[in-house]
Amino acid sequence: MRKEFEYEYESEIQRKSNIDFFLESYSECRKDFLRLSKLLLSDFYNSEKDKIQFSKDLDPIEVFLLKRKKKSTRQLVMISSGVHGVEGYAGSAIQRKLMLEVLQGDLKLKCDLLFLHGINPFGFENKKRVNENNIDLNRNFFFNREKIPKKEKNRGYKRFSSFFTPRFPFTIYIIEFTIFIFRFTGIMFRVGIKNFSDALVNGQFEFKKGLYFGGKKPELVVKRLRKFFKSKLNKYESILHLDLHTGHGRENGVVLIQNSELNTSEDLNIQSISEGLPLLKPDSNVAFYRTAGDFTDFLGKVFPNHKKLFPLTVELGTTGNQTFWKALRTTFLIVAENRIRHHGTWFESNREKIDGKFYRYFYPDSDLWKETVLSKTIDICKILINRFTKKDLY
Repeated sequence: MRKEFEYEYESEIQRKSNIDFFLESYSECRKDFLRLSKLLLSDFYNSEKDKIQFSKDLDPIEVFLLKRKKKSTRQLVMISSGVHGVEGYAGSAIQRKLMLEVLQGDLKLKCDLLFLHGINPFGFENKKRVNENNIDLNRNFFFNREKIPKKEKNRGYKRFSSFFTPRFPFTIYIIEFTIFIFRFTGIMFRVGIKNFSDALVNGQFEFKKGLYFGGKKPELVVKRLRKFFKSKLNKYESILHLDLHTGHGRENGVVLIQNSELNTSEDLNIQSISEGLPLLKPDSNVAFYRTAGDFTDFLGKVFPNHKKLFPLTVELGTTGNQTFWKALRTTFLIVAENRIRHHGTWFESNREKIDGKFYRYFYPDSDLWKETVLSKTIDICKILINRFTKKDLY
């Protein structure tokens, strides 16, 4: 048994290519995460493997708490993946690469490190952003919201709902795309890219079959995570949360996104560790968008005013979405995928084509992209972790 472990450990250490971390199925990603957890547990025996079960039909969220000592440190770094299921493929690769960095000694463990793998297993496995209930989980991290607060009603989405959510089958691809170009261009000229972007991606809570639907109340997985955080994270005084996503930003780029309001304690905390790093925040240019029910805001709701929080989204740019033409193509894919899933299509070939393009938008099949974003993301994560653990917080 020991020889088998040593062989596996040596094989892991010899893995050099960043591309090796990018796998093509949810089950492969989960299996490799569990395998690396086992390896780390052998070296860091105070660590803890756990699961967050929230469904009889779906896999649990896999949890690994990496601890150097039996007693917990005051600081915690939490790294999460797969809130938007299909984005979990790249997120898992980043998590597993960081785990290997610890095994190799390239990432020194100065505080506890918590990995949450595959928060949306349905979307992860089926290559969808939403969960099994068509909920965008990154618009659903609230406590108890049976009614929608007026301030969270997305009037812009309602205004363009017929464009965002056509309620009839997808017809002929070239015709649909041509009509979409004219309608998209017309709306852009009328309201501008900022108002259009806010209407689309901020989240909406009225159209159940619409895009970025945040639900009417917290999903069970959100409730289970809240319970887990209250049970396991209460002992930490400061927490750096890095939530991994793909799609937004420049081609092959990596950017940090701050959802916290300006001049809050979280804003000041983030400023103290992000100098010189690419950061989008509420006072940034048109590329910034703020979301209601964002996962990175959740710890502040679980522990209001009790902890020093550093919540950030780490966004891996794919093919780029910040030019007019790229934004048009991206929006067409998102609208068409949702439409076909809910209302069908004249030809099954349309479904296959859209699903394939949708998957590869969030998870490009490009060695250059894989090498570039993994290297950049690991560097940024290590800088943030190093600055966070060096801060004189006490």
